Amino acid sequence: MSPRLITAIGYAAIILAALVVEFAARRPGSRVPTFAQLVHTVMRERWGRVGMLLVWWWLGFHFLSRS
Repeated sequence: MSPRLITAIGYAAIILAALVVEFAARRPGSRVPTFAQLVHTVMRERWGRVGMLLVWWWLGFHFLSRS
């Protein structure tokens, strides 16, 4: 298996896990917050907004920049 394939499988596993957690959060009576509720809670504080800015910067830098 090539390193590129392993990386792609890893990202697919992360996305699948996020979807499973989101569906679990949307069940009636679930105590797990949805992704939107989590982001809303994080964005209340200044450190959370700075953290979100850094996450978006990291994603853009790694996936949208050209070498």
